[in-house]
Amino acid sequence: MKAPPAKIEMELLPSSDDEELESDCGADKLYRPDTLTVSCSQSISVVDINEGKLEAIEEEGVNDNKKQSDRTKRRFRKTTNHVIMDKRGYRCGYCNELLGNFDEETLSLCMIALETFVHREPAMAAPLLFRIIKSVTRLIEKPIYPWHDTSMFVPGNCRSVAKQLIRVLLHQLSSSGIFLQLFDTNIERVNQFWSTISFALADFPELNPVSVIQYLLEDILEDWPNRLSRILFNLSAYMEYVSADAYFSQWSTVTNLLDSFFRQYLSKIQVQSDRNPIRTELKNCIGIMVTVLRVHNFSTFKNSVSLVEGFSKWLTEALHECKADLLDLLAVCTACNRALLRDRDKQFLTKAIVSELVQALKFKCDMNEHNYMIIINLILQGIGEDVLEEIVDDQYNTAACDAVRPYIFDFIDFMSDLHVLTEIKKITNSDSIGGDIKSSIAQIVAVEMSRSGARDSRTVNRYLPWLMLPPSVTQSTPSAFADAVTNVRLLSWLLLGALQANQPCQPLPISYCSQYMADYIHFVLAGFADQSKESVVHMSALFHAFHLCQLWTVYCERAALTISDEPQFSSLANILDFWARVTPAILQLLSHSKVLADMVNLHFLNTMQALRQCNSAVLGQLGAMWQPILTAYHAQIPTKLRLKLDSCENQPSLISEPLQQWLKGVRYKISQIELQTSAASPFYNV
Repeated sequence: MKAPPAKIEMELLPSSDDEELESDCGADKLYRPDTLTVSCSQSISVVDINEGKLEAIEEEGVNDNKKQSDRTKRRFRKTTNHVIMDKRGYRCGYCNELLGNFDEETLSLCMIALETFVHREPAMAAPLLFRIIKSVTRLIEKPIYPWHDTSMFVPGNCRSVAKQLIRVLLHQLSSSGIFLQLFDTNIERVNQFWSTISFALADFPELNPVSVIQYLLEDILEDWPNRLSRILFNLSAYMEYVSADAYFSQWSTVTNLLDSFFRQYLSKIQVQSDRNPIRTELKNCIGIMVTVLRVHNFSTFKNSVSLVEGFSKWLTEALHECKADLLDLLAVCTACNRALLRDRDKQFLTKAIVSELVQALKFKCDMNEHNYMIIINLILQGIGEDVLEEIVDDQYNTAACDAVRPYIFDFIDFMSDLHVLTEIKKITNSDSIGGDIKSSIAQIVAVEMSRSGARDSRTVNRYLPWLMLPPSVTQSTPSAFADAVTNVRLLSWLLLGALQANQPCQPLPISYCSQYMADYIHFVLAGFADQSKESVVHMSALFHAFHLCQLWTVYCERAALTISDEPQFSSLANILDFWARVTPAILQLLSHSKVLADMVNLHFLNTMQALRQCNSAVLGQLGAMWQPILTAYHAQIPTKLRLKLDSCENQPSLISEPLQQWLKGVRYKISQIELQTSAASPFYNV
C-alpha cells in the first residue's frame, strides 16, 4: 500500500502567467504566496536515465478526472534504440522548464546522489541495488564521446563517475554477500553486463576483477545455495572477460577456493541422490575450469594439481547423469594438457574420462547413453580420426592416444563379449547404439594396432596371440568350436573398425595373417554340420564366417589402394589364395545335405551381393572357382544366380561412399545377430 501523501514546501518562482496578471491588475493588487504546497507520494523512486524512469511532480488544481486518466497512462515507453519519455513529467527544479536531455554534469550529480544514498542507507537501498547497477553499467557500456573510451579519470566525465560508482558500491558491499545475490540474478544482456563490470574494476586495486570471483566462491562455500545453475552460468560468462595475465596472487586464491568448491559439490551429489548436476551446470563448470587452466603460470600455483584432481572427480560423477558436449571435453582436456608440466599431470583429465568409459563398458558404473559416443569420439579425435567437420586438427591436443593405450585389452574383451549389446540395449532402449559403440571401440583398437607398422607381427602377437594358433580340424570339440566362433566375431569387428578409419589403417598384416584367417574360417565351416545343433551360438557360426570372408576381401583390396607398403598385386594374390583355402571347406559343407546346401548358398549369394555393392575388383576373377558352389545339386548355374554373377564382372575399384554405406549395413547385421543370439542362448543351449 502507498503511504499517505506528504507535504513538501517548495519556493515558487515567477512564471509568464503571473506577469500577465500583473499587467492586468497592477502590482499592488497581486497576492503572491511565499510557499506553494505540493502533494506527492512518500514512496522513493530511483533515477534511471536509461530506462526513462523519473518521478513526475503533480500540481494541485488539476481536474480530478484528468488526474485519474493520467495515473492510468504509462509514463514512459521503451523502444529498441532509444527511449521516448513523457516530457510533461520532467521539469527543472529551479525554473520549472521541461527537460528534454541531461548534460554530463547532471548525470554525474545524479550518480553521486545515488552513491551517497547507498552509502548512508544500505538497508533501504538493498531492494534497488540491481536496478542501480544495471542502469549505471548501461551508461558505461557504450562511450558517447571519444574521451569516454579511455581508462583515465576525466573530471566532469559521467562515464568515469559511473565507473567509480560501480567500484565504490561493490567494494562497500563486498562483505555483505552482494556477489552471491548479483550472480544469482537473471540478467538479460549477460555478456555486455559482465564485460562492463570487468572493465570498471580493471584498474581498481581495492577490488580487482579476480577478487569478485574470490568473494563469490567464499560466499558459496559459507552458505551453499539450493541451485547453482544461474550462479555458474553468470560466473562462466564473467570469467571470459577477466584477464588471465594479471592478478596472480588472487588467481592462486581462486584455485584453492575452486578446489574446495568442486570437492564439496561432489560430496553433496553423493549424499543427496536428488541433487545431480544438470547439463547447464556441467557445461558452465567446464567453461570455468578452462578459463582457470589458461591462466598464465597456472602450473606454479601450489594447489594446481589438487584442483585438477578435484575437478576430475566431479566431472566423472557428472558424466553419469548429464549430457556432455564433445567440444567442451576437448577444450578442457586440451587446456589441462597445456597448463601442467609433468606428463602424469597433463593427462589427468583425459585419463579420468577414459577410465570412466572403461568402467561403464564393464557395467561397473552408470553412464548417460549420450556420453558413450562422446567419450569415444574424444578418443578417436586424439588418435587422429575425423569426428566433426568443424574441429581443426591442430586445435585440440588431448593426449587421448596415450591415455587409452593401457585399456586396449579391455576393449578387446568388450568386442569379444556376446552379451554386451544386450546390456547396452537395456540401458539405452536402442537397437543400434550398441553396434555403433562396438564398431567405434573396434576402430580405436584397429588404429592403435596399426601404429607399429603394417608388416610388423609383434603387435598381433601381443594383442591377438591365438591368431597364430588356429585349432586343428581333427580336434573339433564344442568348446573349441565356440572359441573359434568368438574369435571369428572378434576379427569381424576388428576389420570393420579398420575399414571405418579415415586414415590408412592395417592392424592385421595381410601377408602374415591371411593364412591364419583362412584356417579359422575353414575350421568353423568344417565343424558347422556337427556342432551347429549344440547351441544357438553355434547356429550363428555360418553367418559370422561368411561376413568375415566379405570383410577380409574388402580389407585386402582397400590396403592395396591406400597403403603404399602393400603392393596391389600382392594384395590381390593374397585374396585369391585366401579363397582358394576357403572354397574347399564350403564345398565340403555343401555335400552334407541339400537343406544345408541351400543355407550355404543363401549366405554365399549374400557375400557375392556384398562384394558387388563394394565394387570388388576380384569378384569377376573368382567366378570360375565359385562355379561348383553355385551349381551344387543343379546341372548348371540357376538363371537367377547367373544374372547376378554377370552383373558382378568388370566392376571398378573401391570408392569411399558406397563402402561406408555397406559398412553401416554390415555393422547393423552383425549387432542384430549378436542381440538375437544373446537373447536366445539361455533357452537353446543343450
